[in-house]
Amino acid sequence: MADKLNVKTVHEFLNKIWEDVFTLNSDLREELSPIGFKVEDVEEVFGAYLFIDNEWKLMKYPHPAFEIKPQIEVGATPESYYFVVAVPRERITENFIGLFLEVFPRSFIYGSEDFLNDVYNWRRDGRISPRKILERMSQSPERVFQFEANFESAKALKQGIKRLIDIGRTFEIFEL
Repeated sequence: MADKLNVKTVHEFLNKIWEDVFTLNSDLREELSPIGFKVEDVEEVFGAYLFIDNEWKLMKYPHPAFEIKPQIEVGATPESYYFVVAVPRERITENFIGLFLEVFPRSFIYGSEDFLNDVYNWRRDGRISPRKILERMSQSPERVFQFEANFESAKALKQGIKRLIDIGRTFEIFEL
């Protein structure tokens, strides 16, 4: 197996994403605690999925992630740096969806129970209207939806988290 892939490249890539997530965790702990968010320790997360070849594929290996309580997960996978924010159905509006997708164009929206059945997927859906996404949500039995955004770097992710917090406060999605 090692003959077919560059082990050094894989090793350096994995070390980089883990180091980036640990650094981001430390930075955010200092910055977010004073404004009411609790940044948890970095953990090994198993059972995540990546959208590859137009379908969700199980990662049987761990990736680094941590929680920003009350409702945000932050991490990195081979695909991207990401955050996921859990939003109760009753706090989701068409305007929130529209602004979220405008600010975070590389996004997925899916239920917290049936997360493989997404209601929005930037790779598949392109630019559909927030109203159409809200209609899809209304047809789902889900009570909480996950809004995920993907980023090319830890630096962009950090900026995205700050923007998410601003948007979340505007639309009162956080249970602070």
